[in-house]
Amino acid sequence: MKRRLEIGLMRRYSTSMNIPRQMAIKNHLEGLNGPQRQAVMFPPNSPLQILAGPGTGKTRVLTSRLANLVLNHSYLPSSICAVTFTRKASKEMKARLYQYLDSNATEDIKLGTFHSVCLNYLRSYGTMVHVEPGFLVWDEDECILVLRHLSEKAGKDLTKDFLAKELYEMFSNVKEKVKITPGAAIDSMIKEELKRKREDHNSSAHDSPQIQLQSKLLLELYYSYSHTLRASNALDFTDLLSKGLDLLQAVPWAREVGRLKHVLVDEFQDTSSLQYLIVKELFKATRGSISVVGDPDQSIYKWRGADDTVFRQMKKDLPKTKEIYLEENYRSTASIITTAIDIISQDETRPPKALFTSYTPHGPKPVKKSLDIKHEEEAYIVEEINRIVTNSAETIDYGDCAILFRDNRSADQFSQVLFKAGIPYRQLPEPSLMEQFEVISLIAFLRLAINDAHTPMVIRALKGPLALDEKAITDLMTRSAGHRITLFDALQRVRGGYDRDTNPSCISASNLLIRILRHLRDFMHQGASPADLLHYIIEATNYHEFLMQNFTKNYSRRARNVQRTIQYAKLFKGKKELGPMPVRLFLDFMRELSRVDDFNTGKVTLLTCHSAKGLEWPVVFVPSVVDGVYPHHKSQSISIDEERRLLYVACTRAQCLLYLTRSETKLINQRGIPVEVQQYESEFTEHLLPETYQNEAPTMDTKALDLFRKILGRN
Repeated sequence: MKRRLEIGLMRRYSTSMNIPRQMAIKNHLEGLNGPQRQAVMFPPNSPLQILAGPGTGKTRVLTSRLANLVLNHSYLPSSICAVTFTRKASKEMKARLYQYLDSNATEDIKLGTFHSVCLNYLRSYGTMVHVEPGFLVWDEDECILVLRHLSEKAGKDLTKDFLAKELYEMFSNVKEKVKITPGAAIDSMIKEELKRKREDHNSSAHDSPQIQLQSKLLLELYYSYSHTLRASNALDFTDLLSKGLDLLQAVPWAREVGRLKHVLVDEFQDTSSLQYLIVKELFKATRGSISVVGDPDQSIYKWRGADDTVFRQMKKDLPKTKEIYLEENYRSTASIITTAIDIISQDETRPPKALFTSYTPHGPKPVKKSLDIKHEEEAYIVEEINRIVTNSAETIDYGDCAILFRDNRSADQFSQVLFKAGIPYRQLPEPSLMEQFEVISLIAFLRLAINDAHTPMVIRALKGPLALDEKAITDLMTRSAGHRITLFDALQRVRGGYDRDTNPSCISASNLLIRILRHLRDFMHQGASPADLLHYIIEATNYHEFLMQNFTKNYSRRARNVQRTIQYAKLFKGKKELGPMPVRLFLDFMRELSRVDDFNTGKVTLLTCHSAKGLEWPVVFVPSVVDGVYPHHKSQSISIDEERRLLYVACTRAQCLLYLTRSETKLINQRGIPVEVQQYESEFTEHLLPETYQNEAPTMDTKALDLFRKILGRN
């Protein structure tokens, strides 16, 4: 019976294509080079590593291999699990799959990030590992918000050394270390972190009372944070992975759901140890039928838990693993590739891999430019951007240029330079409408009306129009953690008079929030629209008055964002039904709306090298290529080789022109006095072969522009 069902499903997928089956097979193989075709056609029942250099068409190969499994090997789409590193990569892969498969087949493939794959398993079988139905998932900002208030009660001994974001990252790393206790993990991390921050390399300091106190406070905070999540029936992002792994290990049949036959993993070099354990459970289900795609030369996330040994570990676990190399670059000029390879080849431990392009001529050599002072370096970049745009015969505009920085602070500073020069720019990541304070605080009431256990949303509402101060919120968080109840339950205790020492403002805020939520629920069950509910919240909280009092300088912009939210609520066409479902759908609609990419064409892009991974621009500038930036001055705990790989990733974002700039000196602030200090060239560029770069600006002649148009497809 089951076999007949599978045959019927396969007929649906093969006959409902818009084009004949034979043409579909030809379609997904069309235009592939030899190694790409070999990777796509490789037998699916054997483990495969596709080692794909930058710009070698890995996304095309991934989607073609997925299509080939369905079209050429009769795999049910629902039996394939494809795991990506980002939501953006999932969306891009799905969009390309629609070119080769019909919508039914594409939608049935289990395609998503590690987090979304684990989320789907936990939604179905979470109770098997003590995850209650209807659990919430707190995003990074929500977790940091909670940790900020939980850490305040620990006192200055903790908060003077650790920001809430650092605490979140530390606790995520603790959860990643599945083989050791939280106490041991925290003890190891705090010694390393405090050693770095205080620049104290004396090993005896590791046993000091201060270290012991920090470890004790952090462990207490870790458990307090864990209890807060549990009381709210919530998971953070790392919990999704660890609980997902628990499920796959404890309930082996869960991974068999849908008769999983093949696993495909994108950006394998970015996989953490915990994520690899999940992959391992999945390929147990497929009996070793797995394809991974990645590039060890682009492993730049070790600080975030990425494990650069996963390629070797996979070969150890699956000895029959084969390798296929993708080495033909379709993105960059030969000159840019030559310089990038010269940088990455300085790593003597790196397995030798080639990267080449068939584009001719070679194109202008990358520019390596040294200026006297920082101001001159900034002026040079501005001058070159204007010169390129002016002299490119409309081949290149401002939107084709990117400036890649080592950190966000440098990008912030350079944005002012472009602003003063009158050059249009955008700085990524750009905050979406749903990330604006005035929108989050408004939406918080809707989310609480559906589920008042959402502690971060309670904090948003209290800090927003209910205007409760930080100290009072921290006190409430302390009470909720002490009683192991949700923050909303703590508010109800206040309202019920159980906590007699509560200040009047807290009682007032509690009463107002509880009353508003009761009315919102009543309105929902009467069929009120999301727009009507938002209007009620604004009126009940005197929202605009709150914004005017607290945001005098930019009230107009914030009021416009509130109005935009209401307009989206009016445009939203949800089901007309009673209860919370229309609001749930509206919130989903707003979340998806905030994820829509806005490319802002015509603007220079500013972002970090880490964020630039997977992207490309015709013209790329990498400023501050000096010692202390590449490699970073904090890199004693990070591999120097990873720092080199980061610069390699930055260089390989460029399609036509690449600039590596630096200034000989910079100004630093010493006791309020600006002091000029010497800067030295990065060791990564200092030893570049002279024939791989030039010191002067490239000529924008006909020969160069013809090559650029060919690469960019703008003939």
